[in-house]
Amino acid sequence: MEKIFKIRKLGVCRTGQLDAGTAFTYYELKAGLEIRNSDLPLNFILFVLKGGMDVSCNEFENRLLQSGEMIFLLRSSAVYMRTLKKTKLYVMHFDTLLSSCDRQLFKAYLPDTEKAVYDFSPVPVPLPVQAFLEQMLYFQEQKVDCVHFNNLKHREFFLLLRRFCPRADIVAFLSPLISNSMNFRNKVLQKYSRLESGRVTEFADLVGMGRKNFDKRFREEFGTSPAKWIQQETAKRLRLYLAEPDVTISDAMDKFHFNSPSHFNRFCRRYFDKSPGAMIKDAQDLKAMKSKKTKAARPTFRT
Repeated sequence: MEKIFKIRKLGVCRTGQLDAGTAFTYYELKAGLEIRNSDLPLNFILFVLKGGMDVSCNEFENRLLQSGEMIFLLRSSAVYMRTLKKTKLYVMHFDTLLSSCDRQLFKAYLPDTEKAVYDFSPVPVPLPVQAFLEQMLYFQEQKVDCVHFNNLKHREFFLLLRRFCPRADIVAFLSPLISNSMNFRNKVLQKYSRLESGRVTEFADLVGMGRKNFDKRFREEFGTSPAKWIQQETAKRLRLYLAEPDVTISDAMDKFHFNSPSHFNRFCRRYFDKSPGAMIKDAQDLKAMKSKKTKAARPTFRT
């Protein structure tokens, strides 16, 4: 499985700059490849140069991302992707906007993001950004790929985005990053990964709110109670995690803070009607079956 959500460490160049969490990486993915991550470590942008994939992120499912389109994935999100054909993909990960100019200028989009309904839709990659990505590929083939270079290209990308991407597309694309109305949602998603007890009181403390105000705001934003959302979010991320290669029951218990095997077993049977072991076995069997089908579909040539 391609580790496209792994944070790529870059060498320190002569400027002495440390890694700021920004990198551009190119991938060529085969058809039918499944990629999961239950808790994105940084923000990601996916650019499809050729091919296509099906992308699900948090509550948004099965968005078709095709050639010439890009999509933004917010830090701490749960993501599942499946390539529909051979796909050439550029992936950008970043911690925050590096340019103070970008941070200030994107504030002009706040009124638009407040009015818009965010639905995690892909947007077209502007032609200058397509040229930018082709240039990136050339430079990286020439081993120009240090921290300083990627940081400069981070700034260049957002400059091109602001200059050549239609305002409506920027709003649809980057609302989670720039919208005031998304601040609470973003904080909830980020703090969820630090939640240990699974209790709403702990969650409210992590977000920095009183329990009563947190519960009210949460219901307004997510349309359900914090307690029910925590259980559903845990189930969603757990399903993705158990399907990853070489995952053990002990790994899953540690990651999702289950205090005993019986507690973990009850949770899985409640939400999936299966034991944890059966879920792991099903994922392995499905992977093996797909591998056999792929081998069987390969043409044979006589010499």
